[in-house]
Amino acid sequence: MKIDGMRRNRRIRDTRPPLPLPTSLAEAVSGGQPFAAKPALEAGLVTRYTLRSRFTQIVPGVYATKGVELSRWDLIRAVGMWAPADAVIGGWSAAYLHGEHWFSADNGRGVVDVFTSLEPRVPRGVRERKLSDPVPATDVCELGGLRVTSPARTAVDVARWSRGVDRKICTIDSICVATGTELDAVAEAASRMRGQHGVSRAVRLLDACDAEAHSPQESLLRLRIDRSSLPRPTSQVEILEPSGELVTVADLAYIREKVAIFYDGKHHGDPGQWRRDIRINARLADLGWQVARIAQGMSVNEVIRHIELALARARRQRRS
Repeated sequence: MKIDGMRRNRRIRDTRPPLPLPTSLAEAVSGGQPFAAKPALEAGLVTRYTLRSRFTQIVPGVYATKGVELSRWDLIRAVGMWAPADAVIGGWSAAYLHGEHWFSADNGRGVVDVFTSLEPRVPRGVRERKLSDPVPATDVCELGGLRVTSPARTAVDVARWSRGVDRKICTIDSICVATGTELDAVAEAASRMRGQHGVSRAVRLLDACDAEAHSPQESLLRLRIDRSSLPRPTSQVEILEPSGELVTVADLAYIREKVAIFYDGKHHGDPGQWRRDIRINARLADLGWQVARIAQGMSVNEVIRHIELALARARRQRRS
């Protein structure tokens, strides 16, 4: 809905990596992908000799062609083939499959978290998350043929396993925006996890989260503002021309005062982006907006002072 040349931007970027559909057993054997050894032997696709000579074991009972570099998806899928019947992939592996890319790209590499109420003999590369009861069906979804914790449940898990308040908040924000998950859904998932370690702490942080924040830098900027005397701004605000054409999307904004706040990352140093920013600043000024651009390396005091001055100018402009 358009309101006075502004609107909240609720378009979610789909950052989920394209997950390949499960291939046939024959295609997996010939194509260098993980496959379960027992059915491959039974189907005559491999012999015990070729299994030993041409393939390498990833986890017990699951093999892939020797010398083939496996992707993270391949490793997660291999663990899914090995895992007990009630197992659910969780943690950073689940976040990766759901398309969260700011944190899961580096976190959890080489280790796959598996929720199970059984007691398997856990191989290297698998971290068992023991549960007294299976993960509720409400908190499980299927991705690429694997049982994976839902985005809301995943957000609770990675937050409670992360260190530092700000990092916990940023991970929740990042999973929510990548998947279009509302914070209410995260709270509901947490309510089904009562008594589990770190859940209550994660729930207490939800008021500080924002499912619209498009990057950890935006989340951290918002947190800086929240911890100051400034009022909390609105995130992802579309600023429109009188004709309805989009001018830009402010990372944060004070809509009533017409103050647009941007976090300028490294790409804003690119000459082309720099020229675009100059044009946007000029057009926003024509439309009566004050602009506060925040750059990496600015101190907290600099950030808050910069926004305070923009707000003060906007308020004087409104009164004049």
